[in-house]
This record gives sequence, structure tokens and C-alpha cells, in this order.
Amino acid sequence: MAGQPVVNPLSQQLGPAPRMQAPAAGAGLQFFTPGAAQPQGPGMGAPPQPGPAPGQAVRAPVGGQMGEMGPGQMGPGPMGPGAMGPGQMGPGPGQMGPGQMAGQIGGQIGGQMAPGNFPPPAVNSYDDDIENEPPLLEELGINVEHILLRMQGVAFFKKLDEEILKDADLSGPLLICLTLGMALLLVGKLQFGYVYGLIAGGSFGICCLINVMSQKEGIDLYRTISILGYGLIPIVFLALFGILVSLKSTFGSIMAAVCIAWATASSSRFFAIAIHMQDQRWLVAYPVGLVYTFFTLITIF
Repeated sequence: MAGQPVVNPLSQQLGPAPRMQAPAAGAGLQFFTPGAAQPQGPGMGAPPQPGPAPGQAVRAPVGGQMGEMGPGQMGPGPMGPGAMGPGQMGPGPGQMGPGQMAGQIGGQIGGQMAPGNFPPPAVNSYDDDIENEPPLLEELGINVEHILLRMQGVAFFKKLDEEILKDADLSGPLLICLTLGMALLLVGKLQFGYVYGLIAGGSFGICCLINVMSQKEGIDLYRTISILGYGLIPIVFLALFGILVSLKSTFGSIMAAVCIAWATASSSRFFAIAIHMQDQRWLVAYPVGLVYTFFTLITIF
């Protein structure tokens, strides 16, 4: 209705409004007046202490423990970290603070570990040129041409150059010894151990003897095995012939003597050419002939 106050129904439910009483005059209220002395009371703080003059040393509350601190020091002495001038507590202009440094390091690590930023693959500096690769036998040091020339020199008394004889190998001798063992196996004789044992022991003895006799240059065990191994070709022919005909006869004895002389002449000639001892060729031929005689005996018997 007009002229009547509007009453909120919620205010009636909350109860009567609290009454605000004005504080009595001088009931502990204080006002700040610039330039006026502030009163001191039981609830007020302690009066401010006058600060040190510029350039004056500051003494710690506990005397004698922390020492005196100057204007640019953090407290030298037994417990202080040392003198620090002004500006050393924080980064100056142009310097990097801890937060900036951590941000840059984190950005670098995050950039490197981000997906898609992988280093380029390494490129090999060599080219696999299959067409220009050397043959496998040449990489293994096996010269088939020289092997055939040495075999022809023994079988047909063909003259060989000194360079070919110095280019020794063990591929040919191993093949010849294997052929001799297979030929003996075909007649029921398992003599592989005797064959390889005789060629090893005989080569060692011949090598020592030639080095004692030679006055110009010696010979190594590798070349000795190579020359004696190629000299076994006549003994291999005898073993192959023994498959068809029995060698325990007069004819077999004559064939054995011929093969021994053949192998001895070829090997002694190779030794004389290899180490330049033409005058002592027949002195070397005697022990070489003994070695081939043992091979002939295991072939016949």
C-alpha cells in the first residue's frame, strides 16, 4: 500500500538486525597525524632504532662470533661466506639469472627431445663397388696360376723363375697331401696322420739343415713346406698307380725308386734356385731323398 514501508519476509526469519553502537569518545582510538609524535602504549611496537651512518660498520647482535660487517660484506669471519661486493647478490645488467638459465637449458633439452627433431642418418664414406672387388682367391692370397706353374715344374721338369718359387703357398701342398691320403684310402690304408706328420717333421729337419749349410741366405719353414709338398707329386702318381697294380713286386720297387729320384731332383732344384746354393744342391738332395723314401714306404706297405 502507498505510504507503508516494504518489509522483506526473509529478514523477519533471520531475526532482528544487530544494533551498531558508536564508540565512546577517547575509547582507545588513535589517529595518525603527519609530523606529530606517536604515542607509545602497551600494544604498540618498540620505537624505531636509528640506522647506521653511511660507511659505518655494523656489528652483529652476538658480539665476536660473526665479526663486523661493512657496507659491502655478508659477514666475514668463521661463519660468513666471505666478502661480497655490491651487485654480487643478484645478476647485473647483461647477466643471466638462475631462472633465465634454467629456462634456456630446459628449452634446449625440450627442443632436442621434441618429436620430429632427429639427427640426420650417418652416411658411409665408402662405396660398396661389387663389380671392382678382387676375386675371393686373390683376397685369400691363393694364386692359382702360380700353383699350376709349380705343379708343371715338378711334373715336367719345367724351369721356374725365382720370383715364383719365393711366392710360396700352402694351398697346393695341402691339396697334394689330401690326394695322397685319398689314394691310400682307396687301397684300404688310412694314413692321413702319417702323411701330415711326415711332411711337418721332414720340413722342420730340412729347414734347419739348409739354414746351417747356406752361406748367403736362409729359408723359412713356410717355404720349406711348400717346396717339399709340391715334390710329393711323383709319390701321388705312385699311389694312384698302386690302386690298379700291386706295388709289392719287382716292378713296384722299380717304380718306387724312379718316383723317389724324380721327387728328390725336383725339390733339390727348387731349393737351389730359391736360396742361391747351386753348388750344394746334391748335398741338400740326400736328406730330401730320405724324406721321400719314407713316403714311398707307407705307400707300398
